[in-house]
Amino acid sequence: MRNLMHKVNSNKIAHKKPGFTLVEILVVIVVIGLLFMVFVPRIDFASNSARETGVKSDFRSFELAAEQLMRENAGVSKHNTLTALCAANGGINQYLDAALQFDTTGKCAQTDPWNQNYTLQIVTPTGTGTNPNSGAIMFLSGGKDSKLDGTGDFVIATVFDDGKISSATSGFSSNITSASIGGITSNTAASVSIAGGVATLKYKK
Repeated sequence: MRNLMHKVNSNKIAHKKPGFTLVEILVVIVVIGLLFMVFVPRIDFASNSARETGVKSDFRSFELAAEQLMRENAGVSKHNTLTALCAANGGINQYLDAALQFDTTGKCAQTDPWNQNYTLQIVTPTGTGTNPNSGAIMFLSGGKDSKLDGTGDFVIATVFDDGKISSATSGFSSNITSASIGGITSNTAASVSIAGGVATLKYKK
């Protein structure tokens, strides 16, 4: 009899175990939602940061190739068009790995971290008194929106001016700067103007 009563009481205790209330479940959902809102942007930021680092790495290869071309040819006068600059034999491609070479439209075989092709543009200064060997080669990535629209674009420019080679970047969280390059902005047409040893650049968006 005592064992039977003990079993009945045990069953009653087992049935009285409380479950989660609706309020407790809602609190858990709210907490999970808040954690999601806090951490997901950070994950996205880390991803974008890694992609930016990837662009910097590729741009470094492009910059070294542009510097080598300018140094060995005393400027850009021999390669002042995309056809000449990106010729299959010669031009900038001879200084680049096959995966990083450009076709004669200025499009790179390599894609950026957003799966869009890198592009390049070459510009020479206009006007009387300008050195025909002077000019700039600009390498571009459309960035997160994959469009060259002046917003979120990544650019590295290498400039040759009267025997001096300098480089600068635009669009990165930490840019390379140069006293010889005053600014890099977007425009409907690419151009470079050089005054007092300082180049002002515009890339075609």
